[in-house]
Amino acid sequence: MATTVLDDDNFVVPPAVGYGWEAGGIGWLRANVARFSSGPAHERRRALALAELARVDLESARASAFELAAGESDVDTVPVVVLAAALGVPDAPPDSVAAVASVYLTGASGGPEVQDALDALVHACGGVPDERTAAVIGLLVQTYAATAALIRAALATGASSGDSAVAQALRDTPPVRSTRRMAVADTHLDYGTVRAGTVVPVDLAAMPFGAGPHACPGADLAVAIAAGAVDALLNR
Repeated sequence: MATTVLDDDNFVVPPAVGYGWEAGGIGWLRANVARFSSGPAHERRRALALAELARVDLESARASAFELAAGESDVDTVPVVVLAAALGVPDAPPDSVAAVASVYLTGASGGPEVQDALDALVHACGGVPDERTAAVIGLLVQTYAATAALIRAALATGASSGDSAVAQALRDTPPVRSTRRMAVADTHLDYGTVRAGTVVPVDLAAMPFGAGPHACPGADLAVAIAAGAVDALLNR
């Protein structure tokens, strides 16, 4: 059922929640990233994110993650530091990414400290609050907690290498376990009819990077960063 819902055009991501739509605010970010978009807007914004990711060399990212983790960097910041450098925004403060990530999916405004953090990220991305800037910030924010959680889960497997540990963690304890979709039309599924406007939970246990139009665009990069960091931590 999960794959059916994720692939069905009758189900879209629930729309972004606002709390101020001024350029550079958290509402602006949610309203301008692929994560909360559908239709042509999603296609355009996802293309921007994919273009940014296309510039990242996976082996270089893995090597950078290994180096940072070997140098006793905080595991929580390794993924975002690696990605920020690879995307050409090395001055993006990890603590600002963490602050925005703490409210990004919740619909909360987060208060002035989150606004300050978002201002810092917009500035690090060139200072222009456009869709390209939103795409870069969205990639950093969505990488922050999920990839760090993947590293921790991989370490807990007891596997002897980064590759095997990450693969096992993705099978057994993926960091993102669920998502949601909203029906835009009455839709018949195996268990019954879902009425338009209904928000349904989707279990991602068997597909840790999702599926369909909103599948994680950085899956290979997340695996490379996590495996590099885990190799370093195992050696350490």
